[in-house]
Amino acid sequence: MSYALGYALLRQVSWSHWELFTGYRLSVLLLVPYRYWPALVVGELGPVAYASLSCVETFGWLWASLMLVPPIALAMPVVKVCRDRLNIVPDRGPVHMGVLLVCTLVVSGLWTLANVIVLLTANVPSGSAPINYSVVASRWFIGSYLGILTLVPLVLMVWEGRPKRAELWLHTVERALRGRLGVETAAFVLPALALLVWIALDASGDGSRQMARMLMFLPVIWLALRHGLLGAVVGGAIASIAVAVTMPGLYDTSTLQAEVFVAFATTSMLLFGDRIAQLHRQKGQGAGHEDKSLDLARRIQAQCEAQLRQTSLGIEQASEAVHATDELLFERQLRPAADSRELRRRATAAREQLFQLADGLHPVALRERGLVAALRHGGIARTLNTRRIGYWCNTRGGVNQLSDTLQLAIHRLVCEGVSYLCTTHSIGDLTVHLRSGRSAGRRWAVVRIDALFSTDSDLRVRGSFLLHRLAASGLGLDVIRDRAALHEGKVRVHATEHGECISVMVYEPDPQPVRAVERVVPEKRTTLELLN
Repeated sequence: MSYALGYALLRQVSWSHWELFTGYRLSVLLLVPYRYWPALVVGELGPVAYASLSCVETFGWLWASLMLVPPIALAMPVVKVCRDRLNIVPDRGPVHMGVLLVCTLVVSGLWTLANVIVLLTANVPSGSAPINYSVVASRWFIGSYLGILTLVPLVLMVWEGRPKRAELWLHTVERALRGRLGVETAAFVLPALALLVWIALDASGDGSRQMARMLMFLPVIWLALRHGLLGAVVGGAIASIAVAVTMPGLYDTSTLQAEVFVAFATTSMLLFGDRIAQLHRQKGQGAGHEDKSLDLARRIQAQCEAQLRQTSLGIEQASEAVHATDELLFERQLRPAADSRELRRRATAAREQLFQLADGLHPVALRERGLVAALRHGGIARTLNTRRIGYWCNTRGGVNQLSDTLQLAIHRLVCEGVSYLCTTHSIGDLTVHLRSGRSAGRRWAVVRIDALFSTDSDLRVRGSFLLHRLAASGLGLDVIRDRAALHEGKVRVHATEHGECISVMVYEPDPQPVRAVERVVPEKRTTLELLN
């Protein structure tokens, strides 16, 4: 009923060269869910049936029967293809203006063809002038096309910028009216079009009237240059209304020519404005990428600072152990009978702490034997063994063919993942799966950390034990995601049947922009030079 009411009202303000109800029809098809489409067919059937039955005695039953077919049903397959396949009105993002214009051309041509076929079946009254089907078809096509251009882009722009809550509509309208587009339209465009309309209505000759109509496309160009797509939409709607107002007769040929010109100008400006909007979005996305890169760099800096803090705490603990050993040495010098085994134990513990600290900063096994050996027998394995947590690493593919930078990054990711799992859950068994391959000329690696939960609460690591020994920052999953983002990676965390799994995929950096840092080799010096 709502659709039938709107359809009937817009037919009262539509003419042969300007059919606003076609724009209303296409707008509803583009925005209404599919489950309401049968109701739209029923709603349009009412006005169409009234027109058909009113003229059945004049044009015949065959014409009246074909008129009972609602035109909205003819356009439904075209609109469905545009919505499903071409994504004309996406859920997020701007309307695809090129697809909209193609859809407008197709449905306008389809409705024109249907009207011509129906007209061919009509009984022409005797004594009537012969029908010029080319002129009639042109009038119907331009009327449908311009009616759609007047209403549909404007409706879609309003739909795209609609507020999320109903109470914000008033603020949205107020902001739009106070914006630059609203002010410039009210201050410059409307007065200019009003002057051109007055000239066209008051002109004595067809040449002056036609010139005034032709000049009505200038505000469309000006608004499109100033405000892009939104300016072209608003300017095109106002210009088409102004041209329709100046139509002196119902079937005026000069008005049809002016409307063809305005339709061409509006179409061009819509495409031009859409391109300007795309360039603005690309520029905004570029700025957005810069902001994201800056945020990522700041987070990485904070993570490095946290890692340095953990390293500093480890150095303090090692310093305390060395200090305790020195005190015991001093006591042994005073009392030679002191236990030497306690001295040896403390010296070994201090040496082990310093080794763990150095190994956490840059694993020794990684430098000497590669990533696989570092993961299987390095600091992670030794640390988890001291906590009675089962651990193993499975590898597949050319893992050792990865660059040194990516191998170190994968080792850091595993350390952060192990630290996160062991400090948030009671882990009984932990397995690292590492796989590598090559695609499109770049090597990639997938790391999966499978944790098996345990009911023994003593297995949960508390405090900074793991953080010191693995040189982990202890900031959780955010660190893993940021480190993976540095290598174009993605992180996925999901629960398994008996635990939790962290999956990370990273890529080898592009060899072109990355410049290798040369390793500094210490210069060999003679004993005499060292003494000097």
